[in-house]
Amino acid sequence: MRKKSIIINERSHRELKKLAQEHNRNIGKFTEEMILYFQKTGTDPQAIKGKNASEMIKVIDRRIVSFFKTQESEILYPIQAQLNKNGERTDFLFKKLIDELNKIFERIKLGG
Repeated sequence: MRKKSIIINERSHRELKKLAQEHNRNIGKFTEEMILYFQKTGTDPQAIKGKNASEMIKVIDRRIVSFFKTQESEILYPIQAQLNKNGERTDFLFKKLIDELNKIFERIKLGG
């Protein structure tokens, strides 16, 4: 594999070196892993500036909660309502069937 060099300012290089050491990796490996991380998560490093991890987690948490509430109101509640309606209809039809069967059995008893 061919190696490539990148140009970054001294401060960023110090920070990169420090981060790599904290994670027990060399700078090259750590940089490659950062690239993979941003590719896989779709996170824009520019959007992170000035925000700490807990702030970002809160934002993501609010989005997830909002998503679940939307799913709940648009999908789950209507499904639950339909299931309840179907259950009531099934109860009604079973009672009607039992009544009809009882009438048939009664006629068979009287006729036989």
